[in-house]
Amino acid sequence: MRVSTDRPLRLDMESLRIFVAVIEEGSIAAAAARTHIVASAVSKRVSDLEEDAGTPLLYRHSRGVQPTPAGEALYHHAKRLSEHLQQISDELSEYSAGLRGHTRIYVNFTAMVQYLPGVLRTFLRTNPKVRIDMAEKSSDEVVQAIASGVADLGICAATRDALGDLQWRPYSVDKLVVIVPSDHRLAERASVTFAEVLEDDFVSMPYGTSISKLCRAAAERAGMRLRVRIEVTSFEGVRNMVSAGLGIGVLPKGSVTPYMQSVPFRVVELDEPWSQRPLVIIARNFETLPLPARMLVDHLDKHRGNES
Repeated sequence: MRVSTDRPLRLDMESLRIFVAVIEEGSIAAAAARTHIVASAVSKRVSDLEEDAGTPLLYRHSRGVQPTPAGEALYHHAKRLSEHLQQISDELSEYSAGLRGHTRIYVNFTAMVQYLPGVLRTFLRTNPKVRIDMAEKSSDEVVQAIASGVADLGICAATRDALGDLQWRPYSVDKLVVIVPSDHRLAERASVTFAEVLEDDFVSMPYGTSISKLCRAAAERAGMRLRVRIEVTSFEGVRNMVSAGLGIGVLPKGSVTPYMQSVPFRVVELDEPWSQRPLVIIARNFETLPLPARMLVDHLDKHRGNES
């Protein structure tokens, strides 16, 4: 089976929708039930796609189907395309209902909880007809979402090398500190190096978050392993566990400063170059952003680095 190189593939959205269902359901029969189409029609759609692509897209066996490498590639593109089309449909529906703007922003955890609540409140108060969809992701996922077009804007901690061709603007500097129980051996210290705390048990943010990755990488450079005793999903969780004496933690300074007088932990400066994390606003191209996204960027610039 070969595809002609002198004509483009003839792909229609209905066939791609059906193909996505086949891959996700793992069988022609289950995909037929999901899409409310007879199994023979589903099978014909897949066969037509294979004929047009010039290569098998499915491994067929008695228990169902699995994608070939080509099928896996088509599935991911089709899935992304269907999500984009759904976003288009949703956005047009919002315009028909009187909404005047819509933008999607992906942000890392620090930006979401420390900087954006108050800033977005003032923006939406001034622009009540604009809708903002915000998702919290790791910094790596934010970069990927902007590069792939899933989101209009991102705020994350990322190096220039990681950003590739994406455009960026400075937003804030996220200073990491160590928090320790009030009776800890380092509680009265003004600052510490990371090597000085590697013998302690850590209360950590989830594996894969940017703070967790920074700490694990620093431990590896010191020839040690990060001793994670407890993993929690919020800054509040880290503060509470450290206050209870269950370990030490590393958090953005802005997330602990308001609590220093009321909880039993101490804040110790982290004397490491990597403790200064620049937060940046990223986009594929700031000049070609939809108007609501450009308005939001302008607002973020005016309130750069302000905590909520």
